[in-house]
Amino acid sequence: MNFFLDTSICIDVLRTCGPDSSFDLFKTFEDVNNGFISTITVAELFAGAFLSNRRNAIEKTEDLLSFLEIIDLNSNIAREGGRIYANLSEIGLKIEFNDCLIAATAIRTGFHAIVTRNCNHFKRIKGLSVTVPEDVVTH
Repeated sequence: MNFFLDTSICIDVLRTCGPDSSFDLFKTFEDVNNGFISTITVAELFAGAFLSNRRNAIEKTEDLLSFLEIIDLNSNIAREGGRIYANLSEIGLKIEFNDCLIAATAIRTGFHAIVTRNCNHFKRIKGLSVTVPEDVVTH
């Protein structure tokens, strides 16, 4: 089964004290690259790595990314991200623009579901179902 991941799940794995369920989910990617992320997530992860005081933060980020398929942003995804952001802003439920682009990547590439720790934000987006790693690894 393929999974589209939000940045929060990757951060769980990069932190040594992250939840076991996120690590368990990543173990399934070792043999088969069935984990997918947006280039927006890549940028967010590297921003955190460059800001980190940890000596090996860049290397750890690169190692983590080697288990994932990265979906590049294109004009259709960018347009969808803009639409999502505008729609949520109009009804007073605005979320970070990066999250809109991540959601748009999932929707425009046919996933329509995202594994995240940030359920409150992603639940606001029509056409996108939201799950947490605990629900994925127990099924």
